Amino acid sequence: MRPRNMERWRQRSCFPFSNFPFPVVQQVMCKLWICSLVLALSLHTTAGMAEKSPYDTIEQAASYIAKHQNDDGGWPLIPGGESDVEVTAFAMQALMLKGWGSGSSVIRRGVSYLVKHQKSDGSWNGNTAHTIFAAIALKRAEAVEYWQAQFNALKWLEEAQRESGSWGREVRQPGNPLYTGAVLTGLGLLDFDRESELVTKAADWLASRINYDGGWSMEPGIRSRSSVLVTSWVLQGLSIAYNIDEQLAWLKQMQNDDGGFGMWKGAPSDPEVTAYAVLALVIGEDPLNADQVALRYLREVQQEDGSFVSATPIELKEPMANLQTTSFVLWAIYAEKLKGK
Repeated sequence: MRPRNMERWRQRSCFPFSNFPFPVVQQVMCKLWICSLVLALSLHTTAGMAEKSPYDTIEQAASYIAKHQNDDGGWPLIPGGESDVEVTAFAMQALMLKGWGSGSSVIRRGVSYLVKHQKSDGSWNGNTAHTIFAAIALKRAEAVEYWQAQFNALKWLEEAQRESGSWGREVRQPGNPLYTGAVLTGLGLLDFDRESELVTKAADWLASRINYDGGWSMEPGIRSRSSVLVTSWVLQGLSIAYNIDEQLAWLKQMQNDDGGFGMWKGAPSDPEVTAYAVLALVIGEDPLNADQVALRYLREVQQEDGSFVSATPIELKEPMANLQTTSFVLWAIYAEKLKGK
């Protein structure tokens, strides 16, 4: 950008040095002053361009999500793909946290898609995570006419819980900390009775699975490496019944210098893993604001179209812009609202 009076500036002496007695010195000092001015303006402009506001991040992400709803009312993992129950639930929750009302045609179409794809046993795809997230989306959408669908989902989850208190990915599969943490987190979002045996047994099982280093992993054992992804979901679930202050310390130690989180300490920061960590930090009321540093990282890595790139979804073999990651970033931005339900 050129100053409005640049042409006039070229026709007169550089004011700060016009009184120098030697013409050569005057010219040198003039050039130095101009270079300094140009550099300062350039740095100011660059800084302004690099700093994206939270508002811009939210608007662009929400626009990206809404734009890629399929004709059947669902959302795909990758734009243009087939609709997916779990991604649809994530996307609906993200838009509703942003303020999209339950009367919105976008949300109502999403509700219809979810209800249509619920199995007769009350589950979605026989998958515990799909089922709890779909139930959460229906509740937030205030789909009161589909209360039976929500009730059937909770009944199925109750029956799917193992004797140990855990949940596997599917019925009769071994208990899994990630899926147990996700279901327990969802029960909290559904205002499920925190004193119920369903909740306390699950929380106690998760607490018993902590690794020696203070985190959680998919598999137990001294050689099992604690994961930021698993630990973040476990902490969200445990917060229903336990004080998680000490366990948050492990999570905060995993934060990278850029503010983001990778799967492990030192692993490249990933937007989706970072979003999970933010959700845990907020629900644990971290006093050091590590979540705010992480949110700045997320603003910096947002793509021009509003999406976020990750390889965290198990269906992806390499990092790609996708609806799941983008939705979870909005969850993270609205974590305080989510905590208050």
